[in-house]
Amino acid sequence: MNIYGKILMQNKIVTAGIKIEDGRIEKISKQIDGKRIKGLIMPAGIDVHVHLRDFEESHKETIKNGTISALNGGICLVVDQPNTRPFIDSEDRYLERVRYARKFISVDYSLNIGLTRKNLDEINEIVSGLKNRGFNPAIGEIFLQHDNPEYQIPAERLKDTEHLSTIHAELPEFVESNRIPNFRFRMREAEIKAVEMLSGKHFYFCHISTKDSIEIISKSNCYAETTPHHLLLDESHYAVLREKVNVNPPLRTPEDRDFIMNNFFMVDVVASDHAPHTLMEKEAGASGYPGVETLYPLLMGQVFYGKLNIFDVAEKIAENPARIFGFRGYGRIEEGNYANLATFDFSHVEKIRAERLHFMHEWTPFEGFPGIFPHTVILRGEIVKEGENITEFSGRVFSNL
Repeated sequence: MNIYGKILMQNKIVTAGIKIEDGRIEKISKQIDGKRIKGLIMPAGIDVHVHLRDFEESHKETIKNGTISALNGGICLVVDQPNTRPFIDSEDRYLERVRYARKFISVDYSLNIGLTRKNLDEINEIVSGLKNRGFNPAIGEIFLQHDNPEYQIPAERLKDTEHLSTIHAELPEFVESNRIPNFRFRMREAEIKAVEMLSGKHFYFCHISTKDSIEIISKSNCYAETTPHHLLLDESHYAVLREKVNVNPPLRTPEDRDFIMNNFFMVDVVASDHAPHTLMEKEAGASGYPGVETLYPLLMGQVFYGKLNIFDVAEKIAENPARIFGFRGYGRIEEGNYANLATFDFSHVEKIRAERLHFMHEWTPFEGFPGIFPHTVILRGEIVKEGENITEFSGRVFSNL
């Protein structure tokens, strides 16, 4: 298959054709003709932080539904987190989850491995064994604060991890409770002090939410991930979100939000932290927002209004996730890589409406925010979305073999 249009290639936009063979980009050239693509051809996104629930929490979300949502949002690969029920903390549990996922995924899939108090001494061996099988797990997200003591890991024990470790940076001594609104009871210091304590090693910090943490990480050998909700929402949105406001780490001050938005270049990765709950659970104070489908569209909406640079968006939603997590063949539009593409038409900015999303529960914290959804999505050379038409597509569990 050949396609032709405007293509974002790292630091430039070119008008050219792409020749696709066996799911990969064989050649990019102005001399190649093909199917005309309207809008801008971008690398499909990689969401390295999703909680697809399922197993004992299938009433919240399923792998099948979550990956359909990802596809509709222009995401080609999701990284599922291990704090499922049951928790993924052994090779057997990991393989069980992967076998189950293979039956249902609509985009490519990778899974991280959980760190618990009982597997602390074995975690490096477990990860090495899974990597020898071709899988690509990072460790975590590792919880420094958790309601279950088994999953709350002492920060001083993290010095022994040999593989990429992703940290949920909140220290328990600065978390009073999770009452609504939890930004009053989960202090900024919980994150800042944790980042200060751990920034001397090579960690990946999940969903960073404060100005101070971003500044500390930018001067270290660590990585900073943020989320659309920490870019676009703050404590003042409690007036709109009300009982659904809780998320961990919490929404922060307008000053924190503005700093992250205005210093987007200091962020390494943007991920959704897709963490769905039922509406009843949200109203009771459960922490987490659905977001895998709105991640890319929200960022492109900010590009349209001049708040973000399009090359920065491509770097932080595709290129950096592929590089940091070791997903070979992903992240850039270049010869030899998988033909994973999402096209965005800037004449079709729309307001995000929960009723049009594919989440199990019709709710989003971004109701009414501007977004640009991909018109066409191509995964490994197959057109899987074109306008409102979705083609059945079977994703693959990522393998480095």
